[in-house]
Amino acid sequence: MFSISIKGGLPIYEQLSNRITELISTGIMEKDEKLPAVREVAKELGVNPNTVQKAYQLLEQQGLIYSVPAKGSYVNPDEDGVISLRKRAMTGFLQSARFALGCGIERDALTEAIATI
Repeated sequence: MFSISIKGGLPIYEQLSNRITELISTGIMEKDEKLPAVREVAKELGVNPNTVQKAYQLLEQQGLIYSVPAKGSYVNPDEDGVISLRKRAMTGFLQSARFALGCGIERDALTEAIATI
């Protein structure tokens, strides 16, 4: 379900958090869906359970998931976390686009770059 790159520049917990964020924000993981247990994910990925727990804590801080003691973690049914995430993403995108324009990159080049994604 999740994949990470040991050679990647991002820490493993961030890669995992980003992947789960993507699954939630695109609707692949549905509201109130149970996430795999921390130990299960750790075993599957070959990482320390603390790494997975750190990713889950980050997602909970962002409002994307919630935890039920002794039951596990679930996708938050409240859209506020996803809405907030999308606003942050758009803000970051606009800042990057302004920076690129300020560096002399043409608008058409930015549009072409977006089209390749």
